[in-house]
Amino acid sequence: MRIKRYIFFSIILMLIVAGIVYSQVDKVYTFDVFGVPVTLPVAVWIIVPMFILFLASFFHMSYYSFINFMVLKRYRKDYDTLIDSFADAIMQEPKSHQYKTTEAKNLGNVTDKSHILPVDFKIDTKDERLKKPLDYVKDITNGIYVDIEDFKLSPKNALLVKNYENRLKSEPIFSGVILKNCSEYPQELCQKALQAYITFNDISKIKDYAKLFTFETLMELIEQYATKEKEMLHEQDIEYILQESQMQLNEEEYMQLAKKIKDVLSPDERLKFFGKLKEKDEKSEAAYLYTLLDLEMIEKAKEFLETTAENELLNFKAYLELKECGKNYPLEMFA
Repeated sequence: MRIKRYIFFSIILMLIVAGIVYSQVDKVYTFDVFGVPVTLPVAVWIIVPMFILFLASFFHMSYYSFINFMVLKRYRKDYDTLIDSFADAIMQEPKSHQYKTTEAKNLGNVTDKSHILPVDFKIDTKDERLKKPLDYVKDITNGIYVDIEDFKLSPKNALLVKNYENRLKSEPIFSGVILKNCSEYPQELCQKALQAYITFNDISKIKDYAKLFTFETLMELIEQYATKEKEMLHEQDIEYILQESQMQLNEEEYMQLAKKIKDVLSPDERLKFFGKLKEKDEKSEAAYLYTLLDLEMIEKAKEFLETTAENELLNFKAYLELKECGKNYPLEMFA
């Protein structure tokens, strides 16, 4: 029973009882209260115990109503905290929260250390605090960039990384923001940012991030410049990237590089480039020899082969022997 109703109906009851008694017994009665005689109508004396009982019950109910209010307030507070915990778990950014009740703490201790990955986004929830992160995750999973600044996610958060990848696809210029803060983000995101960055910037700006290059990114850069008509890539640009990135290539990768740069470097630059490389890394000797043969510098190739061991570069030795016999096979068959 609500307290206001209880007060209202209690007063009505006391008035009714007082009215009935007063209509039947129209007399007064004197009662000593601590030695003081108090004279009141009988009807009033009848409702005095009722009023005392009313006050006692009123304070009793008020006390327990306050207790229940405080308990309910704690549960509501914990509910809000659990919603925050679930939202953080959905955004794959679990955090520790403080709970007031044991029941909430038992559940919160799990969600505070968990990731929630919905298998179906058709979840009927009316709470906007849950609906919003679910919509975010749905859009990000579907390759859509969304503004999630209202959630403070760490730079290595998987959803944040995926969201930035989505943004790179629709807004390549954003790659510059990631590259400037690359130390904060996973290496994979930095590589994707670099791949986007090389599609629209010139080599002078690209070389600012030479330390981030991998062999795959270098090959993509060369391929980009192979399709550009106005801008050119020079051997010193590639050499600078190799040095700054401290790239360690194997023999096969050197060969791939030798084949790829044919489309961007002049014959003299190719020869100069691999001439330097073979002095630094013997694994590049096959690529150097391939370059000589591709440029039809047969005599120089023979001179170089004479400096190698008998069991080295046998494929190219076979190519030259066949060529001397008048049998011309594509060089690519031996490289």
